[in-house]
Amino acid sequence: MEITILGLSLFFRIPMTKDFSANLAACFLAAAMLLTAATATLAQNAAPKDRNAVNANTNASSMMADSPLTFPDKGPNPPKYEPDLTVEEMPVEQDYFLFASPARSLAQINKIQAEMPPGEFTLPPTDWKYLKSTRKKLRKGGDLHILGLGDSIINDIMRSGWIAKLREKYPNANIKATVYVRGGGGNRHYREAGRIQKYLVPLKPDLVFIGGISQQQDFEGMKDVIDQIRAELPEVEFLLATGAFGNVDPRDPAALAVAQHSGTSPYGKALREFAKNEKAAYLDMTTPWAEYIRSSGLHPHLFYRDRVHANEYGEQILSKIMLAFFKS
Repeated sequence: MEITILGLSLFFRIPMTKDFSANLAACFLAAAMLLTAATATLAQNAAPKDRNAVNANTNASSMMADSPLTFPDKGPNPPKYEPDLTVEEMPVEQDYFLFASPARSLAQINKIQAEMPPGEFTLPPTDWKYLKSTRKKLRKGGDLHILGLGDSIINDIMRSGWIAKLREKYPNANIKATVYVRGGGGNRHYREAGRIQKYLVPLKPDLVFIGGISQQQDFEGMKDVIDQIRAELPEVEFLLATGAFGNVDPRDPAALAVAQHSGTSPYGKALREFAKNEKAAYLDMTTPWAEYIRSSGLHPHLFYRDRVHANEYGEQILSKIMLAFFKS
């Protein structure tokens, strides 16, 4: 007997006995388990055109044990606030997304922040050493183009509307932002097939923000991406960030300390050193994100739209972290 699930063909020999139905059910269960194993390493998809309907990675999460919410097997829970701005989208290859930011107005951002559960976090240090041009443009005025590069976590950060808040904070600067993302998108994807030269370089960003939870500690790929960009745009500055959200419980410091995208894990320490060597700024997003959720006293899933990604409230935690980093 052949069972095909999402293009994966599996063959089972089922004896024609009185237990045929039970054997058939067992085969379907085995097929589902094999499919889960085959897809377990696939990271989450980046947001499609509605910027919010994301296909979630449904791997087991320790947070589900006491979660007050349930999530669909595919896709997010419905948003309370759809992004209220229409953003420009640019042509790009399949499975990648290239669009302008912000996707939320200041009025909507302020409304969400006013009603979201309160929390606190330690302000991250602003690493201006390698962001001198960015700082000058923010404070004294000038054109500043920020480009977010990475996976759907970068998508969520940029969709949060923090760019709108940055414009509000620095009214003298002419701030533009673009997002180039792929589901599970790490530097191993962007370094290939001339994507940097075809899609990123023509946009001429001044600051490239690289982060997310899908880098897989690929520092070779990250260096290649940085080198490719600098070869074409030698004046560009870089901000390298650790991950936030994902399916690791922020209430569990021990789990964060071994998560492959965490600022409190060996990856975070290695990324900090890598950034220093590459003359790039560094931002640990994990620590303030976890501190905010812990201080709220609420279950983390109240800030999630699916098992991996932030909802509107979670996005605003990310926005607050970004604004805190760019404090004057």
